[in-house]
Amino acid sequence: MRFRAAISAFLVSAGLTAAALPAAAATNVVYILDASNSMWGQIDGTAKIETAREVMGDLLANVAEGTTVGLLAYGHRSEGACDDIEVLSGLGAETPEALLAKLNELKPKGKTPIAGALQAAAGVFPTNDANNNVILISDGIETCSGDPCAVAADLAKGGVDTKVHAVGFDVDDAAREQLECIAEKGNGSYYNAGNADELKVALAEVKEVVEAAPEPAPEPEPEPEPAEPTLAQFFFDGFDSELSEDWVVNNPNPDAFIVEDGNLLMINSTIAGFNSDTPQNLIVLKRDLPKGDWDAHFTFTGEFKTGKDNVTFGLFKDSANYLAGRFWSNAGCCGCSHAGVGIYKNSGGTITKFERPVIGNAIGCGAGMSAERLTSELTENETRPIRLSLHKRGRSYHVSFDRGEVAEDGTKIVVETDPLTSLRAPGEIAFLIGKWKQADGEVLINIDSVEIVSVSE
Repeated sequence: MRFRAAISAFLVSAGLTAAALPAAAATNVVYILDASNSMWGQIDGTAKIETAREVMGDLLANVAEGTTVGLLAYGHRSEGACDDIEVLSGLGAETPEALLAKLNELKPKGKTPIAGALQAAAGVFPTNDANNNVILISDGIETCSGDPCAVAADLAKGGVDTKVHAVGFDVDDAAREQLECIAEKGNGSYYNAGNADELKVALAEVKEVVEAAPEPAPEPEPEPEPAEPTLAQFFFDGFDSELSEDWVVNNPNPDAFIVEDGNLLMINSTIAGFNSDTPQNLIVLKRDLPKGDWDAHFTFTGEFKTGKDNVTFGLFKDSANYLAGRFWSNAGCCGCSHAGVGIYKNSGGTITKFERPVIGNAIGCGAGMSAERLTSELTENETRPIRLSLHKRGRSYHVSFDRGEVAEDGTKIVVETDPLTSLRAPGEIAFLIGKWKQADGEVLINIDSVEIVSVSE
């Protein structure tokens, strides 16, 4: 941070160094003692510097466990220098006896560079989450043109969690006003002392405050649950009567489809897919799709006995332009049988796809399943519905497949493909059935419904 960099630059320019520091404790305290010339002033016949040494000596001899102390002084080496600031001890670098000896060596001489001293104190703290405190003891106002209130504010919001407390020792109104400002801007407290006894009480109070266990950080508010999307049915056909005018049948074979008993029954013994030139009974919905996101669901049961069954549902423009979901079976020898679901995008004859197994462990000969086992699995869906869905989110499309299976924990097993992207919807909702490769037998499907749902956040 720029403020920390400025502090470091200040320390170097002032020739200030601190001993190598141990790991920070729970509470860090840096005392700043005014050793400017005015500290020779007397109260009750005793120089203020002598009183400060005595009171601070008692404090430093009784540091609470878990607290490390540092010491800094200013105005004790030069009569007129504003950089007369010295780190006498880094945090925990000296024993109480050594600190007292350093206090006794101070000879008040010079000016009162409070702002610079606060900057130097900041450099003593490690950058961590400890309870860091500066305690300034001064008998006068800044005399080096610094802005100690601004520095205290920077300390409080800098790279360490720091509070700045101020103790005014026999101060006039102007000095008290400035010290109160320092404490306020530094998120600390101000204490006033007019004599030795009051100084002892003030320092005892501020010591108790800084050594008290900090208030625990409030528990973070739980992240709000993501809002469930709003679903609105846009289109539904349960095939309760004749095929409605919303549908157009391309390459019709009237003998191969019929609406009865609330289902659209389709049968096909030919090879048929969206990539076929003239697939039999390609049924297209002649209605606009919702604006924005949507889900399109195709629910069906069927007899899958050819071993090369194919059900395709999605967006269709022509045999070289479509984006659709497809369910297929592939019965073979040698443990290679499986069933899968995929999403397929054909853009001007270039096909992109993602496929997932839904019966068997893999697509191809890693499936580990016999043809008989595959047929047995598919028999369950003669009565248990399958739902093949195409989902649009923005320009992203993916397919999901639900054949009514439930996991051991009671959750539904739904297989989803990776998404594909299309800048424009490539066609209209359409579906067909057939075989994807020549094989004996025919595919028979009962289509329960087609539903389109508008999705909004």
